[in-house]
Amino acid sequence: MKNLFHTATTATGVNTNTNIGTNINTNTSAGMASALLGACPLFTMILWGSMYVANRMIMESIPAMVLLFVRFAVSGGLLLGVAKLRGLAMIRREDLGDLLQAAIPGYFICEGALLLSTQYSSAGFASLLNAMSPVTISVFAVFFLGERISHREIASLLVAVLGAVVIIGNPGDGVTAVGIFFALLSLVTWSYITTVPMRRLTAKYDPIVVTGAAMAVAALPALPASAIWMRATGETMHLSAGLILPVLYVSLVCTAGAHFLWNMAMARGAATGCAAFYPFQPLTSMVLGVLLLGESCSASFLTGAAMILFSILMRQAGAVPALHLKRHRHAWTT
Repeated sequence: MKNLFHTATTATGVNTNTNIGTNINTNTSAGMASALLGACPLFTMILWGSMYVANRMIMESIPAMVLLFVRFAVSGGLLLGVAKLRGLAMIRREDLGDLLQAAIPGYFICEGALLLSTQYSSAGFASLLNAMSPVTISVFAVFFLGERISHREIASLLVAVLGAVVIIGNPGDGVTAVGIFFALLSLVTWSYITTVPMRRLTAKYDPIVVTGAAMAVAALPALPASAIWMRATGETMHLSAGLILPVLYVSLVCTAGAHFLWNMAMARGAATGCAAFYPFQPLTSMVLGVLLLGESCSASFLTGAAMILFSILMRQAGAVPALHLKRHRHAWTT
């Protein structure tokens, strides 16, 4: 009896210790997953900030619209291939309207305008105006989602607009009116798709499927647009082996990877928390633009940049930037 009691006690002790160890491992894994998800917007902004500089370097040899097609074709094919291997549900027919909105005015027009704004301005300027997205998204949320805008958000919008006026009034060397137009067009279209179609799609489908499908659809008009653009502008391509790594970087890392991280963060976390990281995008591009491209920053540019960054911080004041995991029906482990 004593031996039996000792054996039972030992077995129970082993099982208890095993359960404790399992719980510790589970909690650790959940904590690491939460931390990684919370860092997704930061990684996204740093990658997007570096993309402006990489695009600027690539477009010295490859026209902007050709680069746009390559990015979408490579990224869309890769992400849809991953989705197929994982057996993820594809977008249904009733949601094709939202997919077309995300792909055409969203990725195709928005990213195309962003590339052209970088080509006809500077990496820092294009990135800075695009960083006003959290402010303009508030405006779209009022009209399309019926959300109320606070006095703080109105004040931040006014400060951002004044900052943009200061920069546009004297944007610095290399910034043209065409570059300003395309930067503003990109800003408006990105704010719209983030507010409306992307939020609806990522609420139903895995971010891999949404990102891959939207980019694959956007590649369709990008191909003829690149041919028309080259014919109209007379631009030519000068291909070399040295372009392989930069093109793969902007296609796989900055396009497929960064957009997937952003859509995943938007699908599983707080939108306000995601937007709080936007200031890191222009800071990254401005620093890399000065170091790698020799871009200059005028006094008006720095003043306007400070006003826009301050407006973004005003917009996020009082918000909790941390993202919170929530249960999701897709196959992501948390």
